[in-house]
Amino acid sequence: MEKLLKEILAELTSLKTDISGLKLGQEKLEQGQSRLEHGQSRLENDINELKLGQQRLEVGQLKLQKNLVDSLGEYTEKIVEHVDDRTEVLNRRVYKLEAEVERLSRQ
Repeated sequence: MEKLLKEILAELTSLKTDISGLKLGQEKLEQGQSRLEHGQSRLENDINELKLGQQRLEVGQLKLQKNLVDSLGEYTEKIVEHVDDRTEVLNRRVYKLEAEVERLSRQ
């Protein structure tokens, strides 16, 4: 009977050791899962920040395009005004020359 008790005790000790190993393994798995969850949370935050940054870039790009179109419009208007002014000056000169030629031809 004593031998049987010793065998049972040895088996219980072995089971206790195995259970301790399983508990340690489970704790490590839980720690790993916690690290993964933390990493996933950081990734989600980073993705959200990237999305916000992309939105800011898109808004900035639209403003830049609008400013570019506005600036080109203003620049084009200035060119047209300059050409009109030069044309007007040339027309006056031509008119003066025509008038002078007409005056000289009458003499």
